[in-house]
Amino acid sequence: MTIIDDIRKTIIDNNLINENDLIIVGASGGPDSQFLVYALNELKNELKFDIILAHFNHLHRKEAIEDEMLVKETAEKLSLRFITKSQSMDQFAKDMKISPEDAGRRLRYEFFRSIEKDKNPKIAVAHTMDDQAETVLMRIIRGTGVNGLVAMTYKNDDIIRPILDIKKQDLLDYLATNGINYHIDKTNNETDYTRNKIRLDIIPQIEKINPNFKKSLVNLSHIAADETGIIDRYIEDLYADVLLESGEDFVSINQKSFDKLDNSLRRKLLRRAILDIKGEVKDISKENIETFLEIINLDNGKTIIKGDLTLTKSYNQYRLYINKTTDKTCANISINLGDEIIFGTYKIKITKVDSYKKKKPKNIEFFDMDKLNFPLKIRFRENGDFIKPIGMNHRKKLKDLFIDYKVDKFKRDKIPLILSKDDIIWVTGLRSSEDYKVDPSTKNIIKIEVEDDN
Repeated sequence: MTIIDDIRKTIIDNNLINENDLIIVGASGGPDSQFLVYALNELKNELKFDIILAHFNHLHRKEAIEDEMLVKETAEKLSLRFITKSQSMDQFAKDMKISPEDAGRRLRYEFFRSIEKDKNPKIAVAHTMDDQAETVLMRIIRGTGVNGLVAMTYKNDDIIRPILDIKKQDLLDYLATNGINYHIDKTNNETDYTRNKIRLDIIPQIEKINPNFKKSLVNLSHIAADETGIIDRYIEDLYADVLLESGEDFVSINQKSFDKLDNSLRRKLLRRAILDIKGEVKDISKENIETFLEIINLDNGKTIIKGDLTLTKSYNQYRLYINKTTDKTCANISINLGDEIIFGTYKIKITKVDSYKKKKPKNIEFFDMDKLNFPLKIRFRENGDFIKPIGMNHRKKLKDLFIDYKVDKFKRDKIPLILSKDDIIWVTGLRSSEDYKVDPSTKNIIKIEVEDDN
């Protein structure tokens, strides 16, 4: 079985490339990259896919132009399309206040993803078994969890790693046997970068104790992948059981069910919930999760805020959401008789009617038209708001009204209020005002309907 056969097997077993796919190869001109280019070129006709070589010049080394020319020559030799871009990663790192490594990575992938976007291409990168071992060790040193031990996968969204099972020495032998040129990035021999130090200093020392250390690290990543796969499936089922509601920027979790679980499962579920609304959890530390879990011992209505996330404890649920500024565009909107307007996610309509029903849905209320001052106003609550509820002869703070009705704290700022001048005549869906109710002396009746399209 040849090394190309090994790559074909990896591609097929992991469904990396399908017929008619367009593959953007991140081509640096280095040995791993050159090997990937030639290997995919050998397989492209058989597996029926197209290739574009994409080279990004980081303007970090004087020799970088030579790398670019090598990739261009390779593209011409193999009759492949070639696209290049140049931008200083050092300047970008300075502007963004990030490491040069991170800057280079961001710029490269932004460039790769700008190519033939309408064809949904896949990006092939030249990570090898040696890179995988280095990644696992680097994460162990930084204090990763089990998920971090999985390290790099064969496929991650639009990124594929066809040579992840190939040893560096084996691909070097292939390049030498076939007379394929490549360039060596001299910065790979500098120990200023974390990965280089691990490759050049740490791993060689450990290999004196265990010559198969790299293979052991890769095996550890495979074991971690199997274990996390089992755990992830269990957490998905558990998450579905405790989830009450979810939206674009929030999730609500059943408080009673969540509290019954042990802390290890609570941590997993919180991370899963964060993933649901943010799309990633890479910046969420163990300390962040532990802080959120403190809410279990707090009273209802209490809130914990970490960064752009807020976790609130309500009467029967925990609500996790992304902090957003209040939408001021929905403040103090006027509405007249006969109007139908949109207020946030609500549709509000006022009509004149000949009669009314005492039994009615919560989203409908009737008022004595002659007691009102038009146009009416619609807004959300403000500090100090109050209403004189039907059946009472004194005013009541909205805050107390919400507490009586056990309205979750996160919902209180999203309930439309209907006002006549400065008087609240209806806290929609809850209580209307005694001063504007229909009574035996009423001659003209209006009906207000509120529908939530959310």
